[in-house]
Amino acid sequence: MTLKNKKLLYIFLYLLSFGQVVGTLILINKIEFIPMINNVILGLSYLVFFALQIFSIYKILNFKFNRYLKVLVGLILIGLCLISMACILMVFAFAGKDNRQVTYDDEKFYILDVGWLDPVYEVYRKNFITMDKLSEDEIKDTFADLNKIENEDTREILKTLIYGREGLDGPKAEEENKNQDLEEAKENEGVVKENKEEVLKNFEVSDAIKIENSDYGLLEVDRAGARSRWFLVKISGDDMEFISELEETSPEASGRMDEDGTIHLDFKDINNNKTTYISKDKGRTFEKIK
Repeated sequence: MTLKNKKLLYIFLYLLSFGQVVGTLILINKIEFIPMINNVILGLSYLVFFALQIFSIYKILNFKFNRYLKVLVGLILIGLCLISMACILMVFAFAGKDNRQVTYDDEKFYILDVGWLDPVYEVYRKNFITMDKLSEDEIKDTFADLNKIENEDTREILKTLIYGREGLDGPKAEEENKNQDLEEAKENEGVVKENKEEVLKNFEVSDAIKIENSDYGLLEVDRAGARSRWFLVKISGDDMEFISELEETSPEASGRMDEDGTIHLDFKDINNNKTTYISKDKGRTFEKIK
């Protein structure tokens, strides 16, 4: 290759460093790559720009021309390189994508913040290394049950997209919140019940006070001075199942079930004050009657 051709090649490589940056920006704007691929492409483009700049500037400054002119050209090229790298880094930072993922019904989705000052979110469905943007109706249809989403921030973003900012306190959102609270309550209730089943393992059926005309019993699981802690249990052979915990703490207790299936519990404290409770839902809740 002749010297003239080499000079043209190095000048071409210098210009190519800028061209590939423009090409990269056009590519990622035309094709919605998933965040990881998108950000890798931007990173590689930045490294290629830096490498081509260093290589081509070095070769250009080795051209044979006036020494003072060479210094001037060198300062200009290096200055342009530094300014360009700073500008490209800023542009690439805005072109980068947050890797906020959510899996729903075995499908992977990405939630991207495309706003500048205020957050503006868009939802995309993963399609191998690319992704497809969901419309407002598709978001509503896809995420029909927000309780399936464990991450609270993600759930709130989707709730805003589905109901709108003004609709966050509307009827649908209120119903969604109630459903969510019920789910959490059920989970908590399950944990509490499991713990109380563990307490029952320390007692025998013979420790329970039998409730007449039923297979229920009152079990004193703890006592501190004149205060007792009572469990209502269901007795089946040698096993006891936790039903509920009584709010009453009097140390003496007895009980019976009437013909209608209502449970009556009578308590007496150390001062002989009597208290009676009834339950019409098989012992899950009790009402104090006197």
